[in-house]
Amino acid sequence: MRALKISLFALTLTLIAAVPAMADTCNAFGSYTCGKSHEGVFLTGTGDNTSANMVVLGSNTFTVSVHNGKFAAGDDLIIIAAAPNGLTGTLNGMSFTSGSSSILEGGSSGAIGTTWSVLGITPNTPQYGYVNLGSFTGPLSVTASGVGTGTILYGVVVNSSGQIVEITSNSSAGFLSTTTTTTPEPASLTLLGTGLAGLAGLVRKKLVKS
Repeated sequence: MRALKISLFALTLTLIAAVPAMADTCNAFGSYTCGKSHEGVFLTGTGDNTSANMVVLGSNTFTVSVHNGKFAAGDDLIIIAAAPNGLTGTLNGMSFTSGSSSILEGGSSGAIGTTWSVLGITPNTPQYGYVNLGSFTGPLSVTASGVGTGTILYGVVVNSSGQIVEITSNSSAGFLSTTTTTTPEPASLTLLGTGLAGLAGLVRKKLVKS
């Protein structure tokens, strides 16, 4: 009987010790070692998947959503970018924080390289970075401005503890098939308008003189 009690006690301790290992855990942003698959962040663009098996983002606006609403209040949406020839531009007006390929999920680097190769893009100065778009409450429209052709984007949902909740699979990543234009700032538009007005006045004076 005593041997049975000891065995049951040992089994209980074993189960308790095993709980953390069995838990559905993910490491902090940038490490991507998850206990289970969390590939539930989708980027939706203007086209179907390319021959390189990524979503075509043929315009500067695309949508990011999470499968089955697997996120909680306070979770942030981070967009990771890999650009073949220098990372430029903004997402929803926010600039990229530069990083290295280590911010990508394991295996993504190979998929990105394959996509660039299949589409005939030669990466001369590949750069990586990310933008934290803040609290995610549901499908989000994202506008890219000044981001170069061939840039590949992944979404990552991170909880308030910095742990990864959901990520984008390679087949759901977005491929920008066109360079997004930079929207002029109001101050730039004012300056441009003033310059044009001054030029018009100068031309008018010359016409009067002649």
